Amino acid sequence: MKRISNVLQTLLPLLFFPLGINLAVALYMEYGKEGIKSPDVALFPTAVFLLYALFGLGTVVFNAVRKFRGETNGFALGAALALETYCFTETCTGTSVAKESVMFFFAAPLFIYAFYLLGGIIFKNPKIYYIVLSVLFHICGLIQFFVYSFRGAPVRASDLSNIASAMEISGDYSFVGGGGLWLIIFAVLDLAAAVFVTVRVKLTPIKLKKRLWGLPLMAALVIAFGVYAIRLYDFGVENRIIKLNFSGGEDLTSYKDTGNMLLLYLDIRNAGSHKPDGYSDERALEILSKYSQSDETPDRTPTVIAIMDESLADFALLGDLQTDRDYMPFYHSLSENTVKGYVTVSAYGGYSCNSEFEFLTGNSMGFFPNGSAAYTQYMKTPQDSLVSYFKGYGYQTLSMAGCSRTLWKLGEAYEKFGFEKQLYQSDLKSMSNKYVNGRISDESLFRQLIAQYEKKDKNKPMFAFMTTMQNHAAYKLNDIPEEIAVKAENISDPTASAYLSYVRATDNALKMLVEYFSEVDEDVVIVLFGDHYPHIPEFSEALLGSSLGTLSTEQNASIHKTPFFIWANYDIEEQEGVSISLNYLSNRLIEVCDMPKTDFQLYLDDVCAQVPSISSFGYRGADGKWYRVSEKSDYTDTLTDYNIVQYYRMFEKYK
Repeated sequence: MKRISNVLQTLLPLLFFPLGINLAVALYMEYGKEGIKSPDVALFPTAVFLLYALFGLGTVVFNAVRKFRGETNGFALGAALALETYCFTETCTGTSVAKESVMFFFAAPLFIYAFYLLGGIIFKNPKIYYIVLSVLFHICGLIQFFVYSFRGAPVRASDLSNIASAMEISGDYSFVGGGGLWLIIFAVLDLAAAVFVTVRVKLTPIKLKKRLWGLPLMAALVIAFGVYAIRLYDFGVENRIIKLNFSGGEDLTSYKDTGNMLLLYLDIRNAGSHKPDGYSDERALEILSKYSQSDETPDRTPTVIAIMDESLADFALLGDLQTDRDYMPFYHSLSENTVKGYVTVSAYGGYSCNSEFEFLTGNSMGFFPNGSAAYTQYMKTPQDSLVSYFKGYGYQTLSMAGCSRTLWKLGEAYEKFGFEKQLYQSDLKSMSNKYVNGRISDESLFRQLIAQYEKKDKNKPMFAFMTTMQNHAAYKLNDIPEEIAVKAENISDPTASAYLSYVRATDNALKMLVEYFSEVDEDVVIVLFGDHYPHIPEFSEALLGSSLGTLSTEQNASIHKTPFFIWANYDIEEQEGVSISLNYLSNRLIEVCDMPKTDFQLYLDDVCAQVPSISSFGYRGADGKWYRVSEKSDYTDTLTDYNIVQYYRMFEKYK
């Protein structure tokens, strides 16, 4: 009894502190946000949990003052540290250690314990191992918190390939806002307590023979999280616990319901490109053999300007948005020689490279694991794209990006696409540049695009692809010029008004661009689309009347629809209200250019007729119904063939 009392007195206070903080934070996140639930309900229990945490930390300090060391064995210490670490990592996403699913209630902490158990088996004195492990887990928890705060989505498997991109964008954010400072303080105190107890406690030596008694449990955990990891993931998906195919908010909900570290591991295990069922090169070529490109010389080869505008979205699609003036008056007025509407994009709040990929290639992110980043993970060989298409007709090709070539590994991707000339942020510096939202303005980039057009070979048409950065989060709330200022009258979040003001600046720049090219003698086509919605949850949820994490597939589609238009300075058939996914937009562009389509583009027309929208979160059939990505339907065979053709074009054709 004395030994048990000694163990409890040594290890329990170590758990009281992070567990109390975890429960208090989870209650606040559930009840304390105004407009969600009554904060009064949680006031008393939150105070109790905070006192509980203070008692735990105070006991650790008291034991230090009275120089109490305590005695335990390596397995017990490892179990206590694993639970302490689990409490902290769950707190980083504001979720309770308790889970609705019994499976994940046990699986999540056991996953972390497996790492500590391994050290207890291998080392006679595992203290250093435990300390290093605890430090690493605390760092992982902090990274998870800050990444979600930055972009509205948790760390995913694909982020491991995108570290350079994350570092480049991270400079735009504050590391101490939104509770970040308090979390850092919590991390320091929690880790200090863990290290202190680990160093001070007296470990009862366990001989190797007895340490090996832990092997059966270790083997069971290896089987559970190794051999059956995919089954565990599928269990979560089938029971709607894991929902990594919607927005960043839905991704975070999945992490909360499953466990931060466990779901990150399962996501990594589920990542990667897999051959579709029934794949063979012969099958892909058989599908495409039904189509053939015309050998006729096109009557028209217009210069084509394609612009992917950062975070350009129309929030009025989500609900009753009231503003003091129109934030996109020029876009809304465009009708003459214009095709316009909305494209469904796979990205939300980030991952712009996936929108580029879908537009330029006609491929879909719907066939890749959730959270994939096309450029950094899958672009291993040259790719058929709009770039190769236009080069085949003698076009000059140019890419212009308002960021560096390392972001999403753009430089490598553009080389595989075959862009002859590439310009990046460092190439676009100019004394005449204007800055909006702290970044080079869309107007400045458009004027530099005009300058490149005026310098091109007059005997050749040009295909130019531009990506902007002006409307990238975070949004500056102050010093917004009066000429672009827009107020969201029924949205209290000031970020909403700031964002709409910057969208109006984009709209002004578009007007300038179109007016310029309406006066040139050469045929010109301009296509523009937004890459994704920005992550402004208060704005979106106020209009939707629902949390982003609880949206149905059809509702979720609304926060994945961005505006587009295709405009020509010559007569074309005008259309409004077009609703397709981004992978089909290039086909609409080719139609406006009045140029022949390739066999793949002709095939894509037939796919579009059956499945007008497909993206990473779901697809819409010709029946108008939205389906989840993995959901079987009358369109499954069509999508399977599309997947086979896409795999061939991406991974087999040029290997």
